[in-house]
Amino acid sequence: MYNVGVFYFIVKKLPNIVNSCFSNVHLVSLCYAPDLKTYGYEAILSKFVSEIKQLSVNGFTGNFPGLGSQKIYVSRLQFACDNLALNGLLGYIESFSADYFCTICYAKQAENQCKFYENEYELRLISKHFGDVAQIAFNQALTHSHGIKSDCILYQIPGFYATQNFSLDIMHIVLERIISVELSCVVYHLCRTYKKLSMSGISTHIRTL
Repeated sequence: MYNVGVFYFIVKKLPNIVNSCFSNVHLVSLCYAPDLKTYGYEAILSKFVSEIKQLSVNGFTGNFPGLGSQKIYVSRLQFACDNLALNGLLGYIESFSADYFCTICYAKQAENQCKFYENEYELRLISKHFGDVAQIAFNQALTHSHGIKSDCILYQIPGFYATQNFSLDIMHIVLERIISVELSCVVYHLCRTYKKLSMSGISTHIRTL
C-alpha cells in the first residue's frame, strides 16, 4: 500500500467563497511517497517550478470579460501543508522534538515551555536562511544547520522565501494542540477554582448531545 503525495494550487486573487469551490482547486502533480523519498521534491516539482518561473517573468495574454485583452503575470503566494509535509518540502528537519524545528523562528525545545510571545523568539531571516543552505552544501557531514537540512527547488521561484511562508497547519497546531490544551485549562479552573461547573455535569451534558 503506497501513500500518495498530492500537490494542488488555487488562485489566491479570487475571493475565498470562489476558492472554496473544488473546480477552482487545480491538481499540479501526484506521486508515490516512496518515489518522493527516493528522488526528492525536485524530480516531482521541477515542471511546476519551471512553468511558474515562466509565468512570473513573461506572463501570458488572454481575453477576459469586461477587461478585454490583458497580459497577466503569475507568481506563487504561499505553500500550505501539514507540518511534516511543509518541513520536508521546504528542506527543514522533519522531527518536532528537535531544536530549530520551526519554519518561522529559531525555537529550541527548552524555550517552548517558558516563552509565549513572538518577540521572545528570534525570527528566521532570508539572509541567514540561505547562509544555512550554503553551510549544508559546503559541509556534507552536517545533518542540518539551524534546522535546515537541504536546499529546496521552490527557492528558484522569483520572490519566494521559506522564511515568509506563513501558511501553517491550523488543524495540527490550533485545533488538535492549542485549543485542546487551553480548553482543558479553562474547564479545570471553571470546575475547581471558580466552582461554576462540575465534571459530572459536563459528562452528563456530553452524553445527552
